[in-house]
Amino acid sequence: MFEVPAPEFSLQTSLSSGQTFRWFVVDGPSTRPVSAGLARDSALSQEETGRRWYYGFLGQSVVKVQQEGDRLWCQSADPAITPNRIRHYFALDLQLNDVLSSINVDMQIYQAIRQCRGLRVLRQDGWETLASFICASFNNIKRIEGMIDRLCQAYGQPVGLNGFRGFSFPTPEAMARTSERQLRALGLGYRAPYLRATARLVVDGKLRIDQIQQVDYDAAKQALLACDGVGDKVADCVALFGFEKYEAFPIDVWMERAMRYYFRHRRMTRKLLHDYARRHFGPYAGYAQQYLYHYVRTARGNRGQPLLSSEHE
Repeated sequence: MFEVPAPEFSLQTSLSSGQTFRWFVVDGPSTRPVSAGLARDSALSQEETGRRWYYGFLGQSVVKVQQEGDRLWCQSADPAITPNRIRHYFALDLQLNDVLSSINVDMQIYQAIRQCRGLRVLRQDGWETLASFICASFNNIKRIEGMIDRLCQAYGQPVGLNGFRGFSFPTPEAMARTSERQLRALGLGYRAPYLRATARLVVDGKLRIDQIQQVDYDAAKQALLACDGVGDKVADCVALFGFEKYEAFPIDVWMERAMRYYFRHRRMTRKLLHDYARRHFGPYAGYAQQYLYHYVRTARGNRGQPLLSSEHE
């Protein structure tokens, strides 16, 4: 067990904000995906959520995390899961106050920051994020989690910690060796050939995950759009959550709802919304997107509605 300082951070808000699908909350004897209790958990106090342990997967390992005030308590059986690894994954080295000050440019985002303060954009594995959001297209969160869980059971490696059992995320090589029929049998539907083809691009060296990390946002997005099954929204999600491209501004039905604030009597297209957001919010537009997205989903009037990740591509 080790401690990691975590000022200006909300573990529960960050994990339940729609950017990741492989974290679970343990309440006594029960275990469930973090997103499953989004509306209910958003009303809990930090003290109440701080009593919980969250289990997730970093690379090929399981990590157990609990928040106490401005500290995280972490445990893993893998010695590679160090305090620095935790700080990097949760973006705790980023000066959140500076980021939020830069995007706090109107009353709506002010309210979103006020309600969701402490939300940070996670730094997830690029390949896992790409594969996960291919599964996420035209889908809801519950089905996305089911697809990913079946993929991991079929092609990942078993891992566990303190009685929690799961499977690591399949490598590109494992995905490339599958057949479309095998993937369809796991419930991926039309996404099956897209996932397999993208894995082949990575294995063949035609899509260099390490290089996407190094290029700017526009170049990263173009590289991602070259993958089968990756449209504008998925490319922006992957750029933001998997490659730290904070200019990315993913737009789905929830964000269209949020952006009506700026376009009350004007026709909206997703390109118009995206271009406006980059100008309006600046280089951390992706942080504005996450705050607005989570704010709209958890606002009182939206509780109880379906939690859509990407109903429309």
